[in-house]
Amino acid sequence: MNDSIDHPAIVRLRAELDAAWKGIGALAQLEDVPRDRVVAELRTAVPDVASRAAREVGSDAVVAEITRYAEAGAPESASAVPAAVIWCDVVQSASEAARAAR
Repeated sequence: MNDSIDHPAIVRLRAELDAAWKGIGALAQLEDVPRDRVVAELRTAVPDVASRAAREVGSDAVVAEITRYAEAGAPESASAVPAAVIWCDVVQSASEAARAAR
């Protein structure tokens, strides 16, 4: 049994990834300026949480959790919002931050 999957840092990471996924799906409902702010926040907040989690439980467990979310694919979104590109950026940046936290 891997205790890291129930570690509070992994639980926080899951919550952040879930919120990011849902937030990306809702981006089409926002005007351009607020949308840009939300995207910027997602691109920094998720990697920050991933980095902190990696310092607590190790980068392998964090990258595995991020990969699990990444494999779920991007949320559905209006064609005006490049959800797949944003999601890919978020999970890639989070994985890089987790690996750098060693």
